[in-house]
Amino acid sequence: MLFASNSYDISNKVALVTGALGAIGKATSWLLAELGASLVLVDKLDESQGDELCKAIAGKNKVSAVYIKADVCAAKDLPRILLEGTRKCGQIHILVNIAGIALYKDYYRDEDKSDIDLAFDVNIKAPMELTRLFVKELQDYGREGVVVNLASYAGFVPGRFFEVYGATKAALIYFTKASQYLAPQVRVTAVAPFFVESPMVDKSQRVKELSFINQHTKLSVSDVAHAVIKQIKNRASAGKTVMLIGGISWVPLWVYEPTFVYITLAIYISWFIGILKSLVTPQRKNM
Repeated sequence: MLFASNSYDISNKVALVTGALGAIGKATSWLLAELGASLVLVDKLDESQGDELCKAIAGKNKVSAVYIKADVCAAKDLPRILLEGTRKCGQIHILVNIAGIALYKDYYRDEDKSDIDLAFDVNIKAPMELTRLFVKELQDYGREGVVVNLASYAGFVPGRFFEVYGATKAALIYFTKASQYLAPQVRVTAVAPFFVESPMVDKSQRVKELSFINQHTKLSVSDVAHAVIKQIKNRASAGKTVMLIGGISWVPLWVYEPTFVYITLAIYISWFIGILKSLVTPQRKNM
């Protein structure tokens, strides 16, 4: 059985999805609706496109679906997203931060400050702030909720042409891990896919030049959408990021656990050495 019997029930919940008109956003929205969730879809594209998707999803799955045109980089839009979404669909239980941007440029030759600012605004500042507002609302009203962040394998594996993109995704993975203490009331979790067959990836010349990316390692948008659902339903997912790779598809990552152990051990060793030095030093002074 894919989901355990004690897993989080998505039916009759309200899910807010950013980047909803992108390939991954659409696939995730459809899957959420199939599982009985009402939807608040957020993107910066024209209302006609959003309304068309909402109509199709609602008509097939008999759930509510509304579209909110908003720019996640605009600070004034983020509170409005939650307020308007709640007003139209009711209390929001699930937040899926999918909106993102990847430029795949040579950092030292082609990227400029505006590229860097945009990447950080979309990929890390927006999901952090929207999550903060969402969590505050859940805590104020004593409700449970789930947040899923769309990270990337680039957040774990540094590489050329991914300096900025990878840095933003590494920050998102760190933010996810640091938010684990919010559980069980609020679970913040993430998925980190390898390259996905989507317009954003397929149109990149840099990606085409990477020979290790092929049909055996690429993921479909459906793969990512199902991973998002799995993280939502998994009550033990707080603070965890899973990497998705074609052929393996599901790789739990515990990168912070051994690091935490090593650092904690180093702290205690340093503390112990400090105590020994403090005991030895007075004796030397008295000699």
